[in-house]
Amino acid sequence: MPVKIPANVSEGTTIPDFELRSLSGEMVKPSDYRGKRLVIFFWASW
Repeated sequence: MPVKIPANVSEGTTIPDFELRSLSGEMVKPSDYRGKRLVIFFWASW
């Protein structure tokens, strides 16, 4: 299924930096991957 990008966001836009804990327990942030392609999946179960 194709991903729809909101009209106000363009490909290549820099996202704000934030931190998340990786599956291995280390804290990572998008800026750690600057210059590389980064895909972020947010998953939730309510």
